[in-house]
Amino acid sequence: MVVRAADPISRAGAEAQLRRHPALELVAEDAAAPGVVTVLLAESADASVVAALRRLVRGGDQRVVLVVERMRETELLEAVECGVAAILWRREATAERLGRAVLAAARGEGDLPADLLGRLITQVGRLQRSVQGQPGHSPSGLSERESDVLRLVAEGFDTGEIAARLSYSERTVKNVLHGLTTRLQLRNRAHAVAHAVREGYI
Repeated sequence: MVVRAADPISRAGAEAQLRRHPALELVAEDAAAPGVVTVLLAESADASVVAALRRLVRGGDQRVVLVVERMRETELLEAVECGVAAILWRREATAERLGRAVLAAARGEGDLPADLLGRLITQVGRLQRSVQGQPGHSPSGLSERESDVLRLVAEGFDTGEIAARLSYSERTVKNVLHGLTTRLQLRNRAHAVAHAVREGYI
């Protein structure tokens, strides 16, 4: 993984946190390669941060964990649409929590704090209601299984919990999510939830 920050103190602090995790390896910023997870630290997801996110995920070869102090609802939706895999509050970015977010991003999974997930669902729901009834608004294109899995992802359950609730194996849940994100060209779980709510699938 690579750590990017506007100031050297924040960057050094995040790198120190991440070095404690045995499953993670830091690489130099100029050595970043496809598949490397980038941890981006910022005060908020303002226009310059969103532009940086777009550059990082262009072509789909970078996965990004965004660590922010604050975030407005419009910034949240923009960050998810840019393809951010995980978002963490700076105040919650302990070594363990940050490590979990990086590993989730590396697996192609999303990771959002519960309060941000709720805000995302609310905002995307508003967008979805605003487009209902407009020409070109299509009916649900998801299977019942896909809808069930996405609904539980939206409620904050992890893969194991979803498998237990639906009486599926974890592999089945992962396959459903992979098939869905591939078919609809979505970047991760958070993007899939945003898309499903916007389109009225869940």
